[in-house]
Amino acid sequence: MAIPANIGPPKTIVFHHPGLEPKLREQFVYQAYVTAAEVQRQKFIPGNRLVLKFNDEVIGEGQIILCEPVTLGDLSPYDAMVGGYENVDALRKDCWTRLIGQVKKPEAVEFYKILYRWL
Repeated sequence: MAIPANIGPPKTIVFHHPGLEPKLREQFVYQAYVTAAEVQRQKFIPGNRLVLKFNDEVIGEGQIILCEPVTLGDLSPYDAMVGGYENVDALRKDCWTRLIGQVKKPEAVEFYKILYRWL
């Protein structure tokens, strides 16, 4: 028998982009981006409970709805809006610097988009 996703300790997502803090506090952000290594380490799956942080401060709790791999080219203006970014270029720049780093083909590197709801 499988263990339900919401059993066990909550997973943690930490936001760092300075423009997200006020939107996080007002619960206007519903999407986060993490590396494939982070998904493997924390074993994110839909249904997991989340602790949402801005740097070291806990902002609130949530629950994962969707966890899917994406690339920089897959990101849309809608992703930027629900992620709390000013526009898609700001989202791509933040993902490039924070998640992907300096690689030869950054557009081919997969990272994960996590859609969640606030609790």
